[in-house]
Amino acid sequence: MNYEYFDCDIDDGVATISSLGPSAPQLQDIGDELVDVLLRLQEDRAVRVILLSDAGGAFDATMGLQSAAEDRTRGEGMENMAAGLDTVRRVVTLMQELGKPVVAAVSGDVRDAGFGLVMAADICMACATATFTLQDMRHGLLPDWGMTYTLPRLIGPKRTLELFWSGRSVPAEEAARMGLIDRVVQSDVWDEEVERFTRHLTTIPQPALQLSKMAVQQSSQFDMTTMLSLEFESQQQCWDSRETDTGMAAMLAGREPDFRFEEAGDD
Repeated sequence: MNYEYFDCDIDDGVATISSLGPSAPQLQDIGDELVDVLLRLQEDRAVRVILLSDAGGAFDATMGLQSAAEDRTRGEGMENMAAGLDTVRRVVTLMQELGKPVVAAVSGDVRDAGFGLVMAADICMACATATFTLQDMRHGLLPDWGMTYTLPRLIGPKRTLELFWSGRSVPAEEAARMGLIDRVVQSDVWDEEVERFTRHLTTIPQPALQLSKMAVQQSSQFDMTTMLSLEFESQQQCWDSRETDTGMAAMLAGREPDFRFEEAGDD
């Protein structure tokens, strides 16, 4: 798939959306492309995992603060910014609702809206060389991309406010210690480890991945009794799926499951 602001390559079940460009594009410019590619990948049965990669460069996208400042100076309304915020809502909501794992793998500087995009992924892996920086609040606007929801749940309210207000850059090791990201990998094994992890995800039956993602997302809304019932219903759906048949048969045969034949069939 060819897009103006990023590349999307599909290889053996993994769709890699790489680098949003050598410079920071306007969010409005890339939003429609991101929504388009994510919808296409959701419908593509050959795709089992979606990988967001910075390809070793900066992972960045701006909210058009320069043009926003000009609009504000002229006394205009926030219509242009509202369009960008709607793009944010569509992208984040779609990433959360995708039935396939979304993994962010970054090794460079993750800044501004790029930070928000990474936080919207299901799992974030970072090379030891990565850094994370929120937008500068001295412009008078707060971080968005759902980070007022996500970050307090990951690192707590006080640490969230410290990151919001300080504007400092957080190195990968510190980000992992505070729970901001999930894994830190050393640079000498970075490429191999990202590939190993994403390939592993392709060997898990899709119903189990999709239902576990949904259950974890809903867990904060329900009590233990409700979640136990949800687990029972989810296990029933997994049990009835064709991919679970394949996974269990592979286990009994002592081999890795191969789901490539599922691309043309139904669960």
